[in-house]
Amino acid sequence: MHTSEVRFKEKTNGIVSMLEIASPERRSVLELVRGLLFELRVQIVQVESVVQNAGLLEKFDVVEFDGAPISKRRAALIRSAVKQALASKPIAAAS
Repeated sequence: MHTSEVRFKEKTNGIVSMLEIASPERRSVLELVRGLLFELRVQIVQVESVVQNAGLLEKFDVVEFDGAPISKRRAALIRSAVKQALASKPIAAAS
């Protein structure tokens, strides 16, 4: 079974960061990630989903709740939390 890839990228404007999640199936992780980011006090500014072959790439533009940029240390913590959540709650297969 393939797992989702989770990456954090800093956008060129320096304020917004991009959290990318590449899933091997075409099942969105939006609801799971939205709740987790809320708990981590991270604000989603924009979401983009792109179908890639058999998978799905979801891009989340994010900032701290107060609008501040996400530091590298926080980005690592967020990435780790997202990976852990995705590993513990696999996306259910369609019936």
